[in-house]
Amino acid sequence: MNQSVDMAETPSEINFSSSQVLQIKCGECKLVCSVAPVSEQAGSFYCGRCRPEGTPNRRFEEAAKNVLFPCIFGCGFHSFSKDALEHEGYCKNRTVVCPFFNCTSTNTLQDLHQHIIGCHKEYHQETPAIYHCSLTSSSTVELNCIEVDKFVFLLFVRFNREADIVNLKYNVCFVWPQNSERSELHNMQLILEVEVLQTDTKVIKLIECKNIVNYYDRSYCTNCFIQSCDKILHQSECNLLLHDISFNVEDDSDVDISYTIEEYKKVAVCGRVPDALECPMCKDYMMTKIFLCERGHSFCHSCNERQLGRVCLLCLGKTHGIRNFAMERLAQQINVPCRNIFAGCKFVGLAANVMVHEKSCKYSVPTPNPMEVTYFDWT
Repeated sequence: MNQSVDMAETPSEINFSSSQVLQIKCGECKLVCSVAPVSEQAGSFYCGRCRPEGTPNRRFEEAAKNVLFPCIFGCGFHSFSKDALEHEGYCKNRTVVCPFFNCTSTNTLQDLHQHIIGCHKEYHQETPAIYHCSLTSSSTVELNCIEVDKFVFLLFVRFNREADIVNLKYNVCFVWPQNSERSELHNMQLILEVEVLQTDTKVIKLIECKNIVNYYDRSYCTNCFIQSCDKILHQSECNLLLHDISFNVEDDSDVDISYTIEEYKKVAVCGRVPDALECPMCKDYMMTKIFLCERGHSFCHSCNERQLGRVCLLCLGKTHGIRNFAMERLAQQINVPCRNIFAGCKFVGLAANVMVHEKSCKYSVPTPNPMEVTYFDWT
C-alpha cells in the first residue's frame, strides 16, 4: 500500500524532519526515498529510481540533503542522497535478475558471476574464445561473460541487417568487483575483433576503461534488447548499446560473423618504447648496431652508413659513427609488436624478429619505401 503523509497540509507544503524523510517509502518500489528526484502525487511519494523524470518535491529534497540514508540492501553503508544511487549500483548485496534470455534467477551482484558459470557456462569466457553468429534473421542479440584476471565483464552484442548492411552494436558492462577496486581498471583496455567470414572483412576496436559502464540489470538485459521483457521495472528498450560497427555484404544469403574479446596488453615496457626503437629516417626498427649524431639522435646501421661524415637530417649535427650501446642492449631485450597490430596482426618479438616477420606479414599494406628518398650532402 502506498504510504501517504497524514498531515493537514498538502505534501508540497510540509517542512520535513529528518525522521519523516527516513520513514517515507516510495509508492512503487516500497523502498526509502533516498534517490532524487523525489516526486509527489496524490499524497504518495516516488523515488528517483522509479520515476527519474518526476517533478522534485523541493521541501523533501532540501530536508534530505542532511540525512544519512542506510543502504537499501542492508550492507551497513550509509550515504547522503546525492551518493545513494551510485552506491546502490555497485553494492555487493544488490539483488539483480540474471540478464540472460528467459532466466529469472535472482542473485546478489557478488554471486552473479558464479550463477553464470553454473547455469550459462557456454557463454562464460576465462581465456580468449571465438564466438560465432549466423545472422539468419534481421536482428540477433547475444550476451557473453568475460573474466579478465579478477574482473568480470558482460559483453552485450546486437546484430541488425538491412539489405546489404550489417550493423553491430555493443556495450561492455563491469560486473565485479565493483567500485572498491575500480581504480585498478584505469589502465586496462579490451580489444574486440569482429570478422565477416564471407567477405574476409575484419574490424578491431580498442575498448578503453572510460567506455566500460557499471552493470545495471534494469538497463542491460537481453530480453529488454529484443523488447520482449516482462521483468519488474525493466526498461524493455534497446537504445543503450552505444558503440557500433557496420559491414557491407553483397548478397541475400545468411551472414556468418565471428568475434572475440580479450585484454589488450601492451607488450612494450612503456607506450613510447616502440617509437624510440624506430629509426627516425627510414622508420624501420633499429637492431644490432645503432649510431648517434653529435646531438644524441639515434639511427640504424643502414642510415648511418649513408650519412656518415655528413650531417644528421634531424638537427644538422655531425655524424661520427658513434655507437649507442644502451639502445642496442634495449633492442636485444624488449619485445615489440608488429606495426600492423591495429590491422589485426598479433605477432610480438624482438625487433630483429619483427623485421623479418613484417616482410611477409599478411596484414601489411603496401607503402612507398621511405629509403627511396634522396640523401643530401649538407656539408
